[in-house]
Amino acid sequence: MAEVQEAVHAGLLRNRAFLAVWAAQILSQTAANAVTSALIILVAELTHSNTSSSFLILLAIIPAVLFGIGAGVLVDRTDRRFVLVLTNALRGVAVLPLLFAGTSLTTAYVVNFLVAAVTIFFVPAESATIPGIVRRRDLLVANSLFTFTFNGSFLLGFIILAPIAVSLYGFDFLWSVIAAMFGISSLLCATLPPSPPPQKAAHLISAELAERAFTETRQGISEAFHYLRATPLVTWAMVYIALTYTLIAVAGALGPGFVREVLKLGERNVVVLVAPAGIGVVLGLGLLNVVGSRISRANAIGTGLLVVGLALLALAAARPFAEVFASRLGGVLGEALPLFVGMISVTALFFGLAYAFITVPAMTLLQEQLRDDIRGRVFGVLNVLVSIFSLLPLIFVGPIADVWGVAPVFVLAAVVVFGVWFGGRAVRLKSSLK
Repeated sequence: MAEVQEAVHAGLLRNRAFLAVWAAQILSQTAANAVTSALIILVAELTHSNTSSSFLILLAIIPAVLFGIGAGVLVDRTDRRFVLVLTNALRGVAVLPLLFAGTSLTTAYVVNFLVAAVTIFFVPAESATIPGIVRRRDLLVANSLFTFTFNGSFLLGFIILAPIAVSLYGFDFLWSVIAAMFGISSLLCATLPPSPPPQKAAHLISAELAERAFTETRQGISEAFHYLRATPLVTWAMVYIALTYTLIAVAGALGPGFVREVLKLGERNVVVLVAPAGIGVVLGLGLLNVVGSRISRANAIGTGLLVVGLALLALAAARPFAEVFASRLGGVLGEALPLFVGMISVTALFFGLAYAFITVPAMTLLQEQLRDDIRGRVFGVLNVLVSIFSLLPLIFVGPIADVWGVAPVFVLAAVVVFGVWFGGRAVRLKSSLK
């Protein structure tokens, strides 16, 4: 919560425009993550297929690859307040077919793609708005706070809101809440001051300008990669962050199938997996605040990676043990069900705790180590890394899980985690000695 304390000292929490766009970010990003999470559960219920769930998450990632650069260009040519209002309103409208037209597989896929595609335009418009409403000396604090709540909205929407709301109240209730959250976000953004694009001569908006923008973008990315090659600690921090997001995407795709195959329960009961993971993240954040001064960031990351790898192996081992018990009890776990639910929930709790121990120190390392003049480009590369790292595994994990079950996927993920732990060990040890 250091970001909030810094925001108080900087006076940002008395800035009405900042509070409006910040609240809009929290509401809309939480809602967008909740859409994806709930649709994963819905698609799993409709198809009982891990491949279908993987494809759904792919549809949420593909827009970042297709529209990422173009979205930033469009935002620079348009009133940013208008973009913020419109993108939130469009996402609210995009959810309505789920509420009024039924929950078919096609509807789920289309809605998920549309929400993800529109979100690609919201994020750069939001980032570009902040310098216009915040004093220059407060920009670092403002961006730090937005980064903190951006990650928090993933936890709140994907891991907490959607699974619990669907389990307790059903899909229609959640769709109504999500549409309302987008609507309120749109109204909040409407209170912002106008943010028109810089006035440029008409002849500049041409192919020549587009070519120059492309050249500058390519040069910026090249500089970022040169910088990363010279700073292995920063490079590995980015790898750790990309890895954790990839693991969350894979776990999200396979979670409903895991509950169905291992616990022999309906897909909506995925809450027994994701709720403990969310609690683990919260506990991990609290624990980091307590022991953060006594453990180096590198050691925290190394410990987190080992715990995540062991948790994945434990989840992989749960299925064969459950099948042995179920085969003796006519296909159900019977009296052994509470034991297996408890074991899996505890494992998920440690997974969430370890996730916090990896992501937070890694992000802090990036903030500390990056030069101001390179920070934006490196975070741009990070976004590409997260998209690519998430995209490639999702192409394969669904079909593998459908053919051989979820256990081999978790074993493979554990092998990757241990490989990353070993690969970055020398850099972590070197940094912890400083």
